[in-house]
Amino acid sequence: MHAVTTSKTELELGAKLGAIIQDSDAREKLIENPADVLGGLGANSEVVIHADTADKVHLVVPAEVDLSKVQSEDDAYFEELGLAALGSCFYEDLPE
Repeated sequence: MHAVTTSKTELELGAKLGAIIQDSDAREKLIENPADVLGGLGANSEVVIHADTADKVHLVVPAEVDLSKVQSEDDAYFEELGLAALGSCFYEDLPE
């Protein structure tokens, strides 16, 4: 993976999405109708939303993988892939 510069616009969009996700009513609207919510933010509205629940966590598969780092068993790269795949998935109370 490589370093990516985050623009002010992307940071603002991220802050708006973070606020939506933390508000239960707004989160539900995003899940039910992502095109309207994302379009209203000026974001690409042609995305598929997969909402994690206590019983289901979605794993994101990166679009590109550096095979040379995989073949060399680069632990730091594996950690980076894991963080990218799981994003901010964290549950204090895991389902039984």
